[in-house]
Amino acid sequence: MIKKACDVKLNVRPVLLGIQHRYFYEGPCRFGKGEALEVGYDKIMNEQLFDAFLGSVEKCLPEGAVMLDPVRIGRTDNWENKEQIWEDLKASMQDADVAFFFSNIAVDDIDVEFAERFPNIPMLVSPSSSFSPTSIFAAIKAKDPEREIYVPINWTEAGEILGALRAKKVIRGTNILLASRFNSDSSYSSVDTFSNHEKVTKNLGVHFRYINAHELLDDMSPAVPEGNHTTPGRTTWNITEEEMKEAEAIADELIGGADEVGVDKQYVINSVKAYLVVRKMMDEKDCNGFTIPCPDVCSTRRLNEMQFTFCLAHSLNMESGVPSSCEFDANSVLSQQALIAVSNHRPYMGNTSPIPYENGDFLPIFGLSPERLTRLKEEGPENLYFMQHSVPNRCLRNPDEKGKYALRHFAYEQKWGAVMRYDFEQDKGQVITLCRFSPDGSKLFVGKGEIVGGDGYELDNCNGLVIFRVKDQLDFWNKQKWAGNHCTLVYGDYTKELSRLAEVLGIEELAAY
Repeated sequence: MIKKACDVKLNVRPVLLGIQHRYFYEGPCRFGKGEALEVGYDKIMNEQLFDAFLGSVEKCLPEGAVMLDPVRIGRTDNWENKEQIWEDLKASMQDADVAFFFSNIAVDDIDVEFAERFPNIPMLVSPSSSFSPTSIFAAIKAKDPEREIYVPINWTEAGEILGALRAKKVIRGTNILLASRFNSDSSYSSVDTFSNHEKVTKNLGVHFRYINAHELLDDMSPAVPEGNHTTPGRTTWNITEEEMKEAEAIADELIGGADEVGVDKQYVINSVKAYLVVRKMMDEKDCNGFTIPCPDVCSTRRLNEMQFTFCLAHSLNMESGVPSSCEFDANSVLSQQALIAVSNHRPYMGNTSPIPYENGDFLPIFGLSPERLTRLKEEGPENLYFMQHSVPNRCLRNPDEKGKYALRHFAYEQKWGAVMRYDFEQDKGQVITLCRFSPDGSKLFVGKGEIVGGDGYELDNCNGLVIFRVKDQLDFWNKQKWAGNHCTLVYGDYTKELSRLAEVLGIEELAAY
């Protein structure tokens, strides 16, 4: 099954802690006068406080978070701490991702002991819990500095933290399918991907699944009785007759909806077949991300022979909310997943580079036409960047609405391969958010820009790019270089959400916004 980020729910379990006094008296553990000192008054007040807390939790829940039934843990002024309390909490935490505490004076020790007994369940303490949050946080962190506990100052921050914890759950539930040729870690064109998969799995919870690229290519042809060349005699995931018809239907839909079509239908079908086989393999291996090395597989000459590239497969994956990257860049896959998780928007990825301007002129830049550079100089040459790859999608503006696009060739001379084109000129002024993990997974680069145009819309091959302006090009560059080349972006400003995500993942944020 392919589990998309939008399908991931964060289960929040409210934990209601309160004390009830058994006698009529007044002192340092009980304040008030009149009926406030009567036996039974605490129960009434606790319920009012609990109701207010639960209402605030429900209002602050971000999209994708679910409030479970609360668990009530009470004690009296006999200061009970029976094992039954912990049995009840243990049962209630079986399906909880987060424990959200309403605490108060005389019950804060239960929070501290919870942190010791349930070390793997993140804790939040209500901002309406009087003076408890700082006491609880300090006590727990003194015992275990790595213990995951959050004490939001208000309900807005509480919602932000819950949103980040949901995104963290998405990250930790990501299984990336890598179709390798030479090795399972990197390709010849993407040396800045994750350098140690085991380390990334340990620190971020991501898992990696591998398949041989030749097996994937073999499966793009209908099965034959003797089996595929690379797996003779085995039952494999070859494309079926039904899927061949589906490929033709998708090709018709793509061609019919395009503003411009510069590629023959058969080449669109070839690329759609790759998409369907990739999705079948992801489904079989329970993966929700995909990448394959481009030059490494290209040099087998099988892409040329089969006359397709994986560009369109990546575009269609990203369009559906499934991260998918060129050049065996698992780092880019996870960076896309982070953006999808915090925004529910559809990502784009590609070579990301500044457009250096010095001594009154631009330095030569691959992919930017002289005409576009001239216009950029006239419009304002400072602090410019661009991102370039042939994997845009139709839902960049709105995940539920397909925009305008074109279909072009990939191969200049032989005129095969189908790639999507998006005219970023139509989105001038649009704010974008970019990110990328560092190769060791210890840092998250987060940047922001504003689209000023595009280039290469009418070209074939791995062209087509978005040009954007950043706040400070040099600062952006100095932060990006720790992460690498292939950045990912979505439309909108999600810098605060990514900053929170870095916090809950326990990694350093490289902020350029």
